Amino acid sequence: MREIKKVLIANRGEIAVRIIRTLQMRAIKSVTIFSDADKNAYHVDFADEAIAIGGNTPSESYLNQDKIIAAAKQSGADAIHPGYGFLSENASFAARCRKEGIIFIGPSPEVIEQLGSKAAAKEIMRNAGVPVVPGYEGDDQSVGRFKYEAGEIGFPVLLKASAGGGGRGMRIVNNEADLENAIEAAAREAEKSFGDGRLLMEKYFPKAKHIEFQIFGDEHGNYIHLGERECSLQRRHQKVIEEAPSPSLTPELRAEMGQAALAVAKAVNYTNAGTVEFLLDDDHNFYFLEVNTRLQVEHPVTEFTMGTDLVSWQIDAVQGIPIAVKQEDVEAFGHAIECRICAEDPEDSFLPSTGKILLWNEAPPSLKIRYDSGVTTGSTVSVHYDSMLAKVIAFGHDRKSALAEMLYALDNTVAMGITTNIDFLKDLIRHPSFQDGSFHTRTIETNFANYNRQPTTQHLHESAIAAMLHAWDSRAIEQNFSSSLNGWRNVFYQPQQFSVDYKSQTLDVKYRILGRNNFEVTVENATYNIELIKASQHVLSFTVNNRLLYFYVAAHSNNYYIHHPQAGVLHFKKLPRFTEPGNNCDKDGYVSPMPGEIVKVLVQPGEKVKSGQRLLVMNSMKMDIAIEATKDGVVEEVLVAEKSFVEAQTVLLKVT
Repeated sequence: MREIKKVLIANRGEIAVRIIRTLQMRAIKSVTIFSDADKNAYHVDFADEAIAIGGNTPSESYLNQDKIIAAAKQSGADAIHPGYGFLSENASFAARCRKEGIIFIGPSPEVIEQLGSKAAAKEIMRNAGVPVVPGYEGDDQSVGRFKYEAGEIGFPVLLKASAGGGGRGMRIVNNEADLENAIEAAAREAEKSFGDGRLLMEKYFPKAKHIEFQIFGDEHGNYIHLGERECSLQRRHQKVIEEAPSPSLTPELRAEMGQAALAVAKAVNYTNAGTVEFLLDDDHNFYFLEVNTRLQVEHPVTEFTMGTDLVSWQIDAVQGIPIAVKQEDVEAFGHAIECRICAEDPEDSFLPSTGKILLWNEAPPSLKIRYDSGVTTGSTVSVHYDSMLAKVIAFGHDRKSALAEMLYALDNTVAMGITTNIDFLKDLIRHPSFQDGSFHTRTIETNFANYNRQPTTQHLHESAIAAMLHAWDSRAIEQNFSSSLNGWRNVFYQPQQFSVDYKSQTLDVKYRILGRNNFEVTVENATYNIELIKASQHVLSFTVNNRLLYFYVAAHSNNYYIHHPQAGVLHFKKLPRFTEPGNNCDKDGYVSPMPGEIVKVLVQPGEKVKSGQRLLVMNSMKMDIAIEATKDGVVEEVLVAEKSFVEAQTVLLKVT
């Protein structure tokens, strides 16, 4: 047996924190690493030790093998846990750890090498008798070869990064005309994410299900699977909600797919934790997709339904301890659901959101609700890394009760200061197709393409009043007046006004102070009697016509984030009393929708462009965004260069 006393975690964010929790339970010391961008990150303070490795981008930090090995040696770590993403499926890194005498907590380098290429993995599965999705996995990466193979397979097709997953380097292509641009974008994204731009191509099934099986192997030739997870709800080919067990499988199909997953493990003498991913079509035919040779983001739903700690199992396996259970003893109980909380805007094509988290609040602790969080109040969300902030996992004795627990958790999860998908997740869970289990991989694309969350007039008014009261109370504190006196004036009945913008809608909140913490407030011709009950930096309670409401509030630089108990987070901007000149951008200027790096400039001054033509490509949070012309015109000026970094709302170029 190889004893592990200290583990370095070669990762960041929520997965680093989640691994540390298991290490704490096993009395194993933890060491984290951090880039310059992560100096104040939550995972840095949570570990027993932390080592700076410098840099900002993944290639400068969490993908730099030399720095990570040096940090492990400096700390005296016995082992490295790679988490997921970054170096978790890198065979050369696993081999490097072995060479340096450091235990790699994951599959052996040989297993990762065999399955690291999706093309090679498919060939192994074909030989093992496992059905495989039709496609092309060859070495010829020319556009011409892909066009030929697409014609043989039949459109639509799916381009995928050969060396990685997580939705990076994926593109759906519906016709030959779009293929070349898609290949270029997918290859660039794959190179940036995995250091390998090779692609493969598969037949694309528009309404398929994505089902995966958790497998585990040890060094003694024992293999088991721990049931399946349903991962069909996706946006940009990345999972949003996962659950176990799948509502899509019959007992017979579950058994058949489980045996196929075991065949995969046995075909390569699999060691440690892994996931076999399958595609399930409308006729309940299943096809092998790939093996993820690592822990999955969604592993907590398996832990809930199986009563296991997969990270602890991983540690046992690399110490040479055999799997303690046999396949016939594996039994799932209850139902678990996981939601990924991401810094992104579902109302704007899921574009990433960056900035400082002014308030982070989780639902009360419960045996049925679990958070794997990588952030807290005050955390900064950087442009350099993935947009996922945390995961919330809910458990119930059946699917209905698990859904109720999840909605309770999301209702009580507050993230303010940046835009998140929390309220979108609630709408997604309530959608009929999710409730009845008929959803598929394109459900979000089909049913939420023009997603626009609009609160009721009542909820909007109540939230605007909350912003006004927070500003009113804050002013009283700053002026060192009693809040019951602030705003008092000799002209008792003269109203005061607090104007805010919500999604380009101006709301004038007019109020009169009637007495101690009592107000008469008018918003859009609706009048409310208000009594302020409690006000603090982040919590506000008041009555609206004698009905008591509680709000979370965060304010910064004329921005007010209000968490309404029924409507979720609403973002208001306080409007100045007088319009400031010179705030409008040039009408022909194209601005950056988010902070990021300019990847490619596709036009030059004087060039004629057509509406819909791509002008430049930028990257933020590992996602490529193309800026396209909104009309025909001539490029007047290009204001950015390739490889430069820009802030949100930066003018990139001008077209007249």
